[in-house]
Amino acid sequence: MQGLVEILVLPLIGTATVTAFKGLMPKRLPGIWASFLVVVSFGLSVAADVRLSHLASSHRVISGAVWNWVTGFGPAIHFQLYLDPLSAVWLLIITGVGALIHIYSIGYMHDDPGEPRFFAYLNFFIFSMLLLVLAGNLIVLLIGWALVGLASYFLIGFWYQRPSAVAAAKKAFVMNTLGDVGILLALALLYIHYHTVGYQNLFTIFNHTAPGSAFFEWTAFLLYLGAMAKSAQFPLHMWLADAMEGPTPVSALIHAATMVTAGVYLMARLYPLLRLAPVTHEIVAAIAAFTCIFAASIAFYQQDIKKVLAYSTISQLGYMLLGVGVGAYTAGVFHFMTHAFFKATLFLAAGSVIHALNAEQDLSKMGGLWRKMPWTMAAFLAATLAISGIPPFSGYFSKEAVLAQSYNTGHYILWGVGVFTAGMTSFYMFRLFFLTFFGKPRDEELYEHAHEAPLAMTIPVVALGLLSTIGGFFGGWLNRWLSPTFRQFAGAPHAALSAGPLFGTVMTVGLAVVAFVVAYWLYVVRQTAPRAGIASVPGLLMWKKWYMDEIWTLVVVDPLKWLGTRVLDLERGILAGVSGLAAGVQAWASDLAPIETGYVRRYALSIMVGVAALAAYYLIRI
Repeated sequence: MQGLVEILVLPLIGTATVTAFKGLMPKRLPGIWASFLVVVSFGLSVAADVRLSHLASSHRVISGAVWNWVTGFGPAIHFQLYLDPLSAVWLLIITGVGALIHIYSIGYMHDDPGEPRFFAYLNFFIFSMLLLVLAGNLIVLLIGWALVGLASYFLIGFWYQRPSAVAAAKKAFVMNTLGDVGILLALALLYIHYHTVGYQNLFTIFNHTAPGSAFFEWTAFLLYLGAMAKSAQFPLHMWLADAMEGPTPVSALIHAATMVTAGVYLMARLYPLLRLAPVTHEIVAAIAAFTCIFAASIAFYQQDIKKVLAYSTISQLGYMLLGVGVGAYTAGVFHFMTHAFFKATLFLAAGSVIHALNAEQDLSKMGGLWRKMPWTMAAFLAATLAISGIPPFSGYFSKEAVLAQSYNTGHYILWGVGVFTAGMTSFYMFRLFFLTFFGKPRDEELYEHAHEAPLAMTIPVVALGLLSTIGGFFGGWLNRWLSPTFRQFAGAPHAALSAGPLFGTVMTVGLAVVAFVVAYWLYVVRQTAPRAGIASVPGLLMWKKWYMDEIWTLVVVDPLKWLGTRVLDLERGILAGVSGLAAGVQAWASDLAPIETGYVRRYALSIMVGVAALAAYYLIRI
């Protein structure tokens, strides 16, 4: 398998060894060892991608069965790995950005007593994501998908002493499981219909099938349910903001490079099926566009530095799936790549701020930190410019690619929503930047305590900040790398990157610049308080996240609790009946117990009486 097994297994070795020997390892060794294994995995990933690039553009696939997994029950199912240009992009991001997050965590978690457990979980998460993207069939993908959910449960609830962390972990696990059911049903439909779950077999079938069948619509929609939950699309988005209860490196790993983009990967991976389901295609695009603007509105009034970034992640995931939904697969993947750069920068830089302020996350207690943390501020600024779509930073190129294809494919309303959301993004991100680093310190004690993070944390932040600055220039390589793969199917004519109308670019960048100016005027010139505007009706709705948690509780949670109570009452009734029957038998047995005396002569007499009674019965009948 040319190194694929080693790439996959190395993080799993880290999990096993750190778990088994954590009591014997010196304090810093678990983090160093876990980080080293992910760095080696990244090196092997680069080597595998180089080998893949030497193949002909129309045959860039490294695939093979590790072992024959299920045999004797119909068509065999193999534990198969599969590397093509699409999975190669995810492979580099997972191991590359994941390695930087591991190194950062060595400094961030150095005082935490659960540090070995943290790195064991972190390695397990990397293994699970690698299994998901290297899967050669839907069964292996589903296993990786489930393990990613399990690993995220461990990481979000890492500080299990906090009830809020436990609740957030359970919420994430349950909401993702809702989507998992959709994937499982879609997988079952495909296997029953085609007797195969392998990508190559399914792609060949899909390539020779006409679109429009109800079977394909339902199957694609069920798969989309899984992507909707994992990639936090409306209305299954609420778990993502609560996931901030985990350590900040977990937020960077989950929200930037890996877990939340698994849904984007699933949709891009199975685009040959998605092209056969035009209605589902439009649903994906419409929900994605709405998620963009909906999550951006919530970010406007959030007071927690990590919550702002969490809702910006939901919004940016909407851009990625908007690209997939309009058939701009390469553009969607491009935005995934740049998002990994700038969002990991933002989260890790925010982690440095939180680390410097004694775990404080409230924006109303920050301000003026650029003097204390110049390197962190510079990286945060680069990432803010990137996510805001300001050229020549990375986010400008990928966001423009998505919007251009939205316009070129005739999705003018969705394009307009994306353009307007770009301006909203610029405003709330510069609000966050100015409230954190500029203005007067709002808490003098915390300000005096603030300091630049140690090198183990600063170097990864600066490296990712650099990628946030120049990452957009990778677009040409990505277009040459991915477009031939997507163009193998006639239903993907818009897969390659292309330019949109000039006025669209002017509008997008112009709105972003105007939003920057407004944020600067409000939060630097006028020194507007972070909580200003919440008292208004729109501000309250956005601050309360449009009451989505309350709506879900009213519409879904409370009815399920009511139903569960009724079912429980029924079970109690049944159990009470069973208990009554058991009590009757026990009482009957107690009445008969005196017969069992233990004297053999009495047992012999009883047998003789019984035999005599039987003999008398038969004699009378004769």
